[in-house]
Amino acid sequence: MEINRVKPIRLGTSVIIFFGAAMLFLVLERVVLPFLNANGVSKILMFLVMASPHVIFFASALIGFKLEGHPLNWQSLMTRFRYKKIKGKKWLWTLLYILVFVGLYLMVYTLAWPLVKIIHAWLPTTDLLTEVMSDGETFVGHPLKGNWWLLGLFMVMYFFNIVGEEFLWRGWLFPKQEKTHGRYTWVVHGLLWTSFHLFAPYNAIMVLPGAMFMSYITQRIQNNTPFLIAHAALNSIPVIMLVGAIIG
Repeated sequence: MEINRVKPIRLGTSVIIFFGAAMLFLVLERVVLPFLNANGVSKILMFLVMASPHVIFFASALIGFKLEGHPLNWQSLMTRFRYKKIKGKKWLWTLLYILVFVGLYLMVYTLAWPLVKIIHAWLPTTDLLTEVMSDGETFVGHPLKGNWWLLGLFMVMYFFNIVGEEFLWRGWLFPKQEKTHGRYTWVVHGLLWTSFHLFAPYNAIMVLPGAMFMSYITQRIQNNTPFLIAHAALNSIPVIMLVGAIIG
């Protein structure tokens, strides 16, 4: 069985992985991007630099999968990463999970807005990052209105954002954490995935309830597909806003 190849991972190693990923984003935003900007690098290239960690996550998950000795084929990958088909009435449960996950994020955003503002004021998003990632009117230095090619560029990051994180965090890492933490894995994983968002602390607050909820569901049903769909749904909000700005 594929699961027999999965080895436990120490808590300290998990902490290093999640906090290391958070530090990578922080260094890119606060150090690398200003350096590139000062040297006249285009905003498109800066965008690709900011998106690169998710490509690294994607590649790391596949490398970890291969190093475990699995045959490199689709069925083996889906089995090891626990992506199972959702059939019949289970789609209703999946829809409920998605609504709760997104709802918790939006609820915290609404109810904890004064706290979110304080934290954001303490460590605000840099103006340069906003210019690169989209200020609502431009994206990578180009006006959004009418420029559909910008959506294609954004969707490349969107794909690796979702699939890269889900493959690494839930697919490769979660089963290894279960070998160490047993029935409490969802607590450890939920808190660590929240900590990964500490490069933007205000966002970590909004992520926390949904991260705990979906980590619990993931461990209970032993299927990572609902979390992938829920993550994709939540992160589709910027995509919808981008499309609206392109349409004008």
